[in-house]
Amino acid sequence: MYSTARIFLKSGIFSFHLTKCFVQFDQKQIGASMKTKTVSLRTKIFMLVFSLLFFIIAGMSAVFYAIQMGETAEQVHQLSLQTAQTISFMPETTAYLVEQRADKMLLPVLEHIQERTEAQSISIAGRNGIILSTYGRAEPLRESDRRSLLYGGTYTVEETGTDGQAIIGKAPIMKTTDTYTEVIGTVSVEFSKKSIAKKTAAQTGDILLAAAFALLAGVAGGLWLTKSILADTLGFEPSKIAAMYKKTIDEIRLYSDELRAQTHEFMNKLYVLSGLLQLGRNAAALDFIQKEADSVSLQNQIVFKQIQDDLIQAVLLGKTAKASEKKVLFIIERESTLSALPDHVDGHSLLTVISNLIDNAFEAVKQTRTPHVTFLITDASPTLIIEVTDNGMGIDDQTLGLLFEKGYSTKGEGRGFGLHNVKEAVESFHGIIEVIPNEPAGTIFTIYIPKED
Repeated sequence: MYSTARIFLKSGIFSFHLTKCFVQFDQKQIGASMKTKTVSLRTKIFMLVFSLLFFIIAGMSAVFYAIQMGETAEQVHQLSLQTAQTISFMPETTAYLVEQRADKMLLPVLEHIQERTEAQSISIAGRNGIILSTYGRAEPLRESDRRSLLYGGTYTVEETGTDGQAIIGKAPIMKTTDTYTEVIGTVSVEFSKKSIAKKTAAQTGDILLAAAFALLAGVAGGLWLTKSILADTLGFEPSKIAAMYKKTIDEIRLYSDELRAQTHEFMNKLYVLSGLLQLGRNAAALDFIQKEADSVSLQNQIVFKQIQDDLIQAVLLGKTAKASEKKVLFIIERESTLSALPDHVDGHSLLTVISNLIDNAFEAVKQTRTPHVTFLITDASPTLIIEVTDNGMGIDDQTLGLLFEKGYSTKGEGRGFGLHNVKEAVESFHGIIEVIPNEPAGTIFTIYIPKED
């Protein structure tokens, strides 16, 4: 009975059917590839180096700013106090309060000191209410002035000034006579905390510039490290190396299993031949040898002359031996031909597809009285076609919907990965899978892979 693949190969509607299926599949493949996109090693190292350096530099800059802010504030406390004391000792200051001279001579001096010290304002206040300030408008006496006026104390305070929070140095103005010393006023030298913050930020700016260069150097080093690692791994990402390693192990395990099955089958045949010779049944022994030779010759004709791929040749020979051991009639169709694999088809992945489909067919016919599995591969058309047919129990509609789900199996726990791997491999080839019932019993798995990517 003709399968779907043979019918399509002999009809003119194959091209349209396949094109429609490929368009539908490509849309699914694009969505799946977007979801499974992995981050490259270069990006990982770049993000790691950048994040590490960024947080280290940001943390160090914050600590430096805090330390610098504290040191600058301490210097401002001392400067405001020294400036206030210096002004309080000036004869012009005392004369201004005692003799009530015009402020035309004192005010320029205070403005000059303010400019040199970068103070926000300088104020002189007397007990008699006389107030002189470089701020422009005189501020009334504050609570913080009382300590200086009453006790003659020299100190600094942090309070609201003419431009927000400020550090203010206070010093008493003394009038000294022959018999006593009297506090007649106070000097206030104010430094705005805003200006202190700006000054500290300016000092920190140089540090931040150096930090930016360090960050760029670190990123460049990270990129160089990535390039060096990729050079050592021949350009392969770690995930790709892991996948290649897993694939190699799977192939070695597959070859080992097939060789073990082939060895076991040949040993059984040698035992049969030895028994016939010991019984003196030479004619039967020769007939047995002839049948085996004919069978092997036919299979070898197809495998070695019509299929030109070493990996597929090896797996088909191994599956032939395994089928003989399991008492399954395994036939490689005479129409099977393969000249060369398309460039976009990975031979190892295709090996996984063929091996899993054949093993799945062997499992399907275990309970069948006359188990029968056929295999066809052909690239005679613009499409590479692989078909595996069995005469097992078939697949119901409910199972068919879950057939390629990862981990789903009707054979117990720990199974259900073979057909899922088949699906992933076929999708990577931009191909499609068709599963239909085989008449009168069993299932036909057909893979269509475009030869042009």
